Amino acid sequence: MKRALIVAGDPSGDIIASQLVQSMKKLEPGLSVVGLGGENLKRVSDHFLVNIVSQHALGFAITPRQIFYFRRILNEVLIPELKKNPPDVVIPVDFYGFNSRVAKIAKKMGHKVFYYVSPQFWASRPYRAENLRPYVDLFLCLFPFELDFYNERGLPAQFVGHPIIDRLPLISQDTHKEPGSAPLIGLLPGSRPEEIRRHLPLMTSASAIVAASYPRARFILFTVPHVSPAYYLKILRTENGKNIPLELVQDENFQRRAQLDLAITASGMETLENTLLGIPMVVMYKTNWVTYGVARLLIRIPFLAMPNLLSGKRIVPELIQLGATPRAIAAPLLQWLKDPASYRALRQELLSLRGRMGAIGATDRAARTILEQVA
Repeated sequence: MKRALIVAGDPSGDIIASQLVQSMKKLEPGLSVVGLGGENLKRVSDHFLVNIVSQHALGFAITPRQIFYFRRILNEVLIPELKKNPPDVVIPVDFYGFNSRVAKIAKKMGHKVFYYVSPQFWASRPYRAENLRPYVDLFLCLFPFELDFYNERGLPAQFVGHPIIDRLPLISQDTHKEPGSAPLIGLLPGSRPEEIRRHLPLMTSASAIVAASYPRARFILFTVPHVSPAYYLKILRTENGKNIPLELVQDENFQRRAQLDLAITASGMETLENTLLGIPMVVMYKTNWVTYGVARLLIRIPFLAMPNLLSGKRIVPELIQLGATPRAIAAPLLQWLKDPASYRALRQELLSLRGRMGAIGATDRAARTILEQVA
């Protein structure tokens, strides 16, 4: 294989796509990669088209302006590139709304299509998987239960495991850890500016409640590279964040995250990362009411947080919309701090879920599968 085109539209997909490119180039020296995504993909691509991750598009909440933007990218950037420099394979990564169209366009033009980080059809609108049947040669699944979903429908799929396993430090279930009277608590408000604006004030207010009972508690706000520190500081200056000992950290290697005793986490990839690091957490999410109403109608799964999905039961609290209040967020944290036995039990249960995520080397397995199938 000589040429691949890979497309990612959100921050986590951008990271995963860049890792896949590195693995593919390691296995196939001389491979030329065209990227359409974010800064991570840009760094590893031989030719980069446009940064679409900077649009911060978010599922149901995509705006009319963003719709027109992505339509223009398809018509004026992607289609001309496919015609001018036909790739051996097109690899959409997650980001269903845009990448489903990428897959259809590429397949109609005669290209092989491998969908990496297969969309979460099992969570919402499963009929969309059938819609992609004619356009995707293979779905590459990160979770084992996703493979069951595709197999039941006779769709081509392969479980390769989750690439996050390769990035996270391995935490042994035998490791003894208790927060004590000076707990280290992480705040993870999400990766998009709109999520951060809605979540961070609630998180800092909840932290102030915890700090009132545990004055020695310390707090870390985990920031993301594509959002300016000034954006976080502007929110913190007007909220309770100024009343707690709060450190802002970018932690791409998870070394600081692994030190946490507890976390307040927006629903998303961070819940899986915390699970594999054994961090007891409160999961919360708040969005505008229109988006929430649409989501309630379409989502067909009992839980949002990944540890609850993986275990099939509610093992960490999920506080959504009106339920996400500072007192409701603080209450489980205070309970775990007062009851070390329940804290230890939850930590052990979280760490036990790592075995369901597949062995290390997930990214290399995905790269090898694509290269072999194309060859």
